[in-house]
Amino acid sequence: MLRKRQIITLPALLASCLLLTGCPPPAEFTQWQRISTSTDGVRAAMTECGEPAGGSLRELPANEQVLQFQCMQRLGFTRKDGLEFCKVMKDLPACVEERIGHPLGLAQLEALPFEADEGFFPIKPDSGRDEDMQVTWRKAGASRHFSVQLANNQEALPVMYACGYPKPLGSNRAVASIGQAATVQRCMIDHGFEPKNKLMLVCQIYPQVTGCKSNAENSG
Repeated sequence: MLRKRQIITLPALLASCLLLTGCPPPAEFTQWQRISTSTDGVRAAMTECGEPAGGSLRELPANEQVLQFQCMQRLGFTRKDGLEFCKVMKDLPACVEERIGHPLGLAQLEALPFEADEGFFPIKPDSGRDEDMQVTWRKAGASRHFSVQLANNQEALPVMYACGYPKPLGSNRAVASIGQAATVQRCMIDHGFEPKNKLMLVCQIYPQVTGCKSNAENSG
């Protein structure tokens, strides 16, 4: 499994490696193949399986990328590069469900680790990371200009502590569970903060989580 400080989507990881070696990353549709299927057929299947219109899978949360990957496999496609998403991202819900052969119960889902929010990443010695790199929130509506990033982080950090992030960030040994992360993130939103990256929001990815439903009901 990818280490917590290195969690990125698998297509992005492969692309980064290719760029470092001087080779441009191949377009995602070129990596899928099926007997007697044209390029247009591959593209159509990817759209059917959830490829964003005019976008890229990299714009989707990792679990949705897995679901698209699994959909392509069910349609009879194989990867030219031999990539198997779930051999790397084993703890994603879609991968766990594939492994056990049935849908997860709510308690099982909420107990899985949530690796999309860097605020919960453990910082290992000599990793080159520091606490400031792991501040994942800013005041809602705050400027995104790099010149105010430090001030934004200083404003968000004590609220992150109060809402349940590790103090200091990175001092924990493991990432939070999906259920725990949902509660902590809800607290940040209730205090007027917004995520720097919306792909890290538990309730956007797993709206069925107890914390997400209870808050939606309370707000209604």
